[in-house]
Amino acid sequence: MAEKSPGDTSEFYVPENGLELAPYLATENLTAVHHLARYFWAIRVLACREPGVILDVATGAGYGAYLMAKYLPRFTIIGADYDPRSVEFARRNYQEHGLTNLSYCHFDLEEWRVVNGDSQLGQLDYITSFDTIEHLLHREIALINLAEFIAPSGMLLLSTPSSTETNILNPEWVHHKIEYSYRYLYNLMRRFFKVVDIPDNGSLPELDYWNDVVNRGTLRYPLRVNPIACSVPIVFGLGDIG
Repeated sequence: MAEKSPGDTSEFYVPENGLELAPYLATENLTAVHHLARYFWAIRVLACREPGVILDVATGAGYGAYLMAKYLPRFTIIGADYDPRSVEFARRNYQEHGLTNLSYCHFDLEEWRVVNGDSQLGQLDYITSFDTIEHLLHREIALINLAEFIAPSGMLLLSTPSSTETNILNPEWVHHKIEYSYRYLYNLMRRFFKVVDIPDNGSLPELDYWNDVVNRGTLRYPLRVNPIACSVPIVFGLGDIG
């Protein structure tokens, strides 16, 4: 495998014109809308819940963790990513803004450990994971970890490409391992969480945000089992097998 350039940001999105959503909506910049809108939605959803620790899995450039730290000041935000280049980018561009409730770490989701770090992440109150699992080879292990390490009263907010009727097993973008169909994605998440709220049946929290702010009569963000709000994790700990 070729060595990755420290300055290469091609594998994680970097907003080019600030972190406000409105300008991107006005110019129909759907890439920016796709990436930023999910975090503003998460902020609305979590603002109604008890403050706690939020782990932003695959934080990428770190802008989403920064936005949550800014607009959810009573919460503690940890931006975590397996790519050390993105962690360095996030620390350099967002952690120095003086938000004391924000930090970033080099993190392995499949092994659930901080890479080259002294501290380990235990149970979290909330987890955001936007466009993550489609990049992973061992997705089932990652999903088990997400269910195992989220608090029983917590919530997972997740997105992954899922607008097709059938699974895409050989996606065009080389960094994607699979893109689930909306039918498979819903069934998959029901295996790890007892409650899976989706836009299709109207159960998704803050669904009006997507309809009234993001889409507003046009299809900017396909709401096919995406995003998802998962709660009541299904957990079978090691103690259950002796």
